[in-house]
Amino acid sequence: MKKHLKQVILIASIMMLSVVSAFAADIAIQANQLPQNAQSFVKANFANDQIVYAEQDRQSYKVELASGVEIDFDKNGEWTDVAGNNKPLPTKFIPAAIVKAVESKYPQTPVLEISKEYLSYKLKLGNNREVYVDNNGKIVGDKLD
Repeated sequence: MKKHLKQVILIASIMMLSVVSAFAADIAIQANQLPQNAQSFVKANFANDQIVYAEQDRQSYKVELASGVEIDFDKNGEWTDVAGNNKPLPTKFIPAAIVKAVESKYPQTPVLEISKEYLSYKLKLGNNREVYVDNNGKIVGDKLD
């Protein structure tokens, strides 16, 4: 009976530690603690915008800029999501084929958010459209958001 009780206590302790570590995953960091790729991305694409908050979890980083732009990076510092807080984003970091596909269908419509998906990009546009574009620049989905 004591052996069984010890096993139950051990299992419960392990489960509690797992839950605690899952909730404690996001840690605030300084901007200079971001991977160099992430720092370079912000400097190149948002030069006049200051990082006001940065955090790290096990597999990613998140940055918030003074303008309200939020950027998610993977563990290597490559961007995965950029949200403009309903303001137009610069497009120079978006692959040219993606920009060309969206601009040809929706000229002069700003990109408000972009996310890298598995084999495509998801863009939210200023005309309330959500557009999916594959890596080759072909629109594969388009809906009203």
